[in-house]
Amino acid sequence: MTPRSTLRLILAATILSGATGKLALADDEIEKKIRDEVSRRVTDAISKRIGDDVTSDMEGMPDTGYSNSVWLTPSYANITSDNDSLIEEAGSEFDTDLWTVPFGIDHRFGDSFFLGISGAYANSATDIDIIDGGPDADFYSDTFTVSPYVAYRFADYFFATGLFSYAYSDGKSTADDTEDVDSDSQTFSGELALNAAAPVGDFILKGKAGWRYSYTELLDFEAEGDDDSDAHTAVASAEVGYNLDPFVPYLGVQYEHVWPENVPEVDEGDTDFLYLSGGVRGRVNDWLSLGAGVRAEVVNQETNQIGGQVEFKARF
Repeated sequence: MTPRSTLRLILAATILSGATGKLALADDEIEKKIRDEVSRRVTDAISKRIGDDVTSDMEGMPDTGYSNSVWLTPSYANITSDNDSLIEEAGSEFDTDLWTVPFGIDHRFGDSFFLGISGAYANSATDIDIIDGGPDADFYSDTFTVSPYVAYRFADYFFATGLFSYAYSDGKSTADDTEDVDSDSQTFSGELALNAAAPVGDFILKGKAGWRYSYTELLDFEAEGDDDSDAHTAVASAEVGYNLDPFVPYLGVQYEHVWPENVPEVDEGDTDFLYLSGGVRGRVNDWLSLGAGVRAEVVNQETNQIGGQVEFKARF
């Protein structure tokens, strides 16, 4: 929970009415969860594209024969508060629709070095309700992200990746009988990871272990106290695919543990995430490939998430 949440918790306990306080608390936590999910989806999209490029010339892997690629990975996610979440314990619940459109272009230099840049646009709409009655609220946001990324293959089946992201979020909260509240923010984040990919017969195995850091500044924060927060995240993922040339169906799992900024005497909630995914990728021809998949989060006690994405990639 961010310092902004601490301030709102104090306000809710001292000067705000119960219903208004619940809305304030829910609004703050929802903003944070949306920012985190946008960052996660952009980072994952880039990571998967890098993996496809780096492994394209390995024996037994789908071959491309091209040095450049452009890609687009639109996705949708529905995020709701869990019955055991801190938000619902405080008397609120929410339902978010999140659309994210990451895209990028990259180039392969020689056999080992890859450089690219990605952009992304995300739009979210959230309904916030008071469980025991009271004013309802809505939260809307548009997020714009730019992310340069790099990869280096240092052994036959191993490569390192890194990316940096800057995201600007234009958010607004609306509630019954109150003025709209702007909730703009900017986030700087990065990820470093070690990756592995190898064919085993007709199976294609992939794995990743990495570390992600994010720093967020609240641009419309006017009260006394900190207007920023940061978080560290450990990421580990694995994927197994089966090469049915030209199609590759796959199953994947990704675990994340988040260390948010410590706020004394404030419960930070569940910080473990486990994502299960499945889908299929395939080549339409030598230069164009498509894919589609679904993903769900299955262990976190703060939110329920399910969604899907489609993939487009052209090589030249």
